[in-house]
Amino acid sequence: MASQFYGLNISYTGLLASNAALNTTANNIANADTHGYSRQVVNQVAGNALRTYTTFGCSGSGVDVRSIERVRDEFYDVKFWINKGTEGEYDKKQYYMNQMEDYFLDDTTVKGFKTIFDEMRGSLEELMKNAGDTTVKSQFIGYARNLTTYFNEMAGNLTKMQEDVNSEIKIKVDEINSYAQEISSLNKQINVIEIDGKSNANELRDQRATLIDQLSMIVEVK
Repeated sequence: MASQFYGLNISYTGLLASNAALNTTANNIANADTHGYSRQVVNQVAGNALRTYTTFGCSGSGVDVRSIERVRDEFYDVKFWINKGTEGEYDKKQYYMNQMEDYFLDDTTVKGFKTIFDEMRGSLEELMKNAGDTTVKSQFIGYARNLTTYFNEMAGNLTKMQEDVNSEIKIKVDEINSYAQEISSLNKQINVIEIDGKSNANELRDQRATLIDQLSMIVEVK
């Protein structure tokens, strides 16, 4: 026969479950504007029934909170992180390609390689016709000097761009290593908490998801 406090104990389990639900709701509201946070829900199950050795056999024992889980699909998280990294990679490549296009620009406002080379070639053809003309010789030398100056400036620009890229990569690598250490630490904590296969390290998983989101925005050059 059940104890006279049996009904009170059932009510107590209901209060505990409701308290967990309220705390989870409060946590969801508090993190409404937190980047990377995912809403959490409380999973409740009926408590194990007890044999009462009566005609009806068993009696319910209240409610248990089985877990608090994140409403988040990790499959789509991984897809997002991969695509975000790819997007960042091509955005960065486009940025540097636009810079290179500016370096190689050749139009009515900027003299590029074709214009400078055509001027030198035209001067050379004129020199071949008037090999003894000192004015034509001077013009050819001037155009040849313009071409060498163009090559030197272009080499300097491309070298500076390479240095900028190398510097940015070093900074990004340091940031990535820092995030990787934090993620590794969280993974260890999550494994310890979830080793029994029943517990869920929801808050730690949210922290890890936030770090991976931030990391995906950093990874621009692979």
